[in-house]
Amino acid sequence: MFREMRRKDRAMPAEEAERLLAEGDWGVLAVSGDDGYPYGVPVNYGYTGGRIYVHSTSCESHKLDGIRRNDKVSFTVVEGHDVLKEEFSTAFSSVVVFGRARIITEGPLLREAMRRMMEGLAPDMTEAAEEHCAHSMGSMAMIEITPEHITGKARRRT
Repeated sequence: MFREMRRKDRAMPAEEAERLLAEGDWGVLAVSGDDGYPYGVPVNYGYTGGRIYVHSTSCESHKLDGIRRNDKVSFTVVEGHDVLKEEFSTAFSSVVVFGRARIITEGPLLREAMRRMMEGLAPDMTEAAEEHCAHSMGSMAMIEITPEHITGKARRRT
């Protein structure tokens, strides 16, 4: 169902891809945008329990509309990007996740998703974040991405 990586020599072991996801704090969420255009937006996220959590300060947004249209999304994280001018290349590590997103807008599930995002993003700030976000729980939404396919790729300095 998913394409094989063309540059298999740059494939990242699954454990390293998991580490990059767990240690990252921002990525690009791509959804099905308006008029058939893809929409990719940089977001903060948390990765915990094998799922990616992203927040939206409003229940009405471009990314949420895209998910409502089609729950299939991709999420990309890049770490350590260095331009190697002399080689006309770059050194990098990246992970691309293909998965299904669901929007959570109310009740205990919303609070739990927000807590999970904070566990991944700033584990030592989970309680403070809950207090900070308590007043906006009625207007915010959380996105939970369940990965179906994860690929990691790296090009190291030679």
